[in-house]
Parts: sequence; C-alpha cells; structure tokens
Amino acid sequence: MSVQIPVRLLTEHKATISAMLLGGARSVLPFVKKSQGGVFMNRRLSSPSPELVQAFNVWAGVARPSGDLPPPLMVAQTALSVVSELTAQCPYPLLGVLNQGLRIVIHQRLPVGGKLNLSGELVDASDDGYRARIHSHVEVGTDSCPNAVSIDAYAAVVLKKRTDSASSNRVEPSWETIGHWQAGADEGVKFFLLTGDFNPIHTLPAVARRTRFKGCIMHGYGAFSQIYAALENTGWQIKDIETRFVKPLPLPSPALQIQIARTRNDEGRFPFRLTDAEGNLYQVGSFIPVENA
Repeated sequence: MSVQIPVRLLTEHKATISAMLLGGARSVLPFVKKSQGGVFMNRRLSSPSPELVQAFNVWAGVARPSGDLPPPLMVAQTALSVVSELTAQCPYPLLGVLNQGLRIVIHQRLPVGGKLNLSGELVDASDDGYRARIHSHVEVGTDSCPNAVSIDAYAAVVLKKRTDSASSNRVEPSWETIGHWQAGADEGVKFFLLTGDFNPIHTLPAVARRTRFKGCIMHGYGAFSQIYAALENTGWQIKDIETRFVKPLPLPSPALQIQIARTRNDEGRFPFRLTDAEGNLYQVGSFIPVENA
C-alpha cells in the first residue's frame, strides 16, 4: 500500500534537523573539543502532534492505535535530536555514523502533544582501530513522570576494514511469521518526513551511490518501527525491547518477513528477527511483554 506523508510535518522536526546540521558541522571542525564520554545535556521539546502520530501509525501499519505516543516514533523523532547532539561530541565524523541498534525500556507510555523532558548522556565513544562504537543514553518523561522511557542507542563508525570472523553455530528457535513488509525506493524519504532524519545515505540516491553501500539504505529505526508495530498487532504490549541492526537494508528492499519465537530465551525474552526469503538477517532482537496486558 502506498502511503503519502504530508510535507508540512517537517515543521515538527526543527530540533532534529538543526541538531543534525550543527552536529555534522561540529564533528568535522578540528578546533572543537571532542569527548569520549561523560557528556550530559537536558532538553525540553514538544511531543509529536496527533497528525504526526496518525501519519506514523498508518506508515508503520499499526492496526489498533493506542492513543498515546508510539515508542519507535518517540525514539526516531524526539530523542534523535539529543542522540545527534551527543554523537557530535565524539572524535569521529558524524556523517560516517551508522546506527547499530537500541534498547527501549517503557515504564509508562507517554502522551501525544504537550512537552517532554529529555536528559541525555554520552556514555562511551571509543574504538579498537577498526570500528568506533558510540553509546548514548536518554531518559524521556513528563513533569509528573520524569523517567517514563529509557533509551540506549548504539552507533558505529567503520575506521578500517577487518577480516570477517567466522560465524558461530547457533541453535535456531522455531520461527513464526507475524508480519510482512517491503520497503519501496522512496521509503527513506517517507521516514525523513516522519522524523526529520535526512541522512543522505537514506534519502539521496546520487549521494548514496558514492558510498560503500552503492545506493540508499533504510533507516534502522524505520525498519524497527515496522517490527514494533507487527509485534503489537499480534497482541503483545511491550515493556522492554532491544534490537541489533545486522545488515543494511537496501532500497528498494526484497520482500521481508517479521518473525518471532514463542519460546523465551535464556534471559526470559522472546526473540524476533527481520529476514528475507534468502535467509538474510537485517535485524535481530528480543523483548519482554507487559504481563497480563
């Protein structure tokens, strides 16, 4: 189904767009102080409007909107401005940063509209000579519930190619397909209109073709949003979810399956994955549902 995203929604992304622009400039200026951790910041931002939330729910395929702020939208739109500012403090070029995964712990669902308080910390920014790893932590809440949602965002910058390590043999659980998705060539532009994340690797084919990916790839947070919606459509209410971005998803994408295992893993979490018919894995993760939801 083709989904049209109103361009006027861009007016809600001023914080994210300005943070990414200023952060990109800051990260390449040699005289600006850099940090490998211990940076803190606080922001008070507007929650996404009902129109933006509705557009996001339609794009993500949410079957039964809950009426509150979808956590994936809150991460990819509201918290992204703080994550971008924190990442810009690192001694690595912001334009080379690729998101690697995230964890969201939901203590209380957030309302649509109004103001949100965000507190962020650059936990770590270090490298082994081959790859830089960046860890940011953000707490999002309201005046009455300051720590409603906890977010850990992980990113990386490839500094030098290393020899691929041998893959380990894992015992695969029994997978059940709960959703299907196929990202179109313009899916990155749609997610930009929903979140303000304008990274050219997702939105500008002429630029993306000059990268190692040879074309546009989907926002990791965008593919995660589709997974999250599929999980909730199946009847789960999520308390704690983590995902790892395993493989870049090219645009347009192959036909994809969102799959879960109904048996908990050793940590008491339900595994999920985003895969295609060839067995390529694009995201893998796990979640803990709200019991008796």
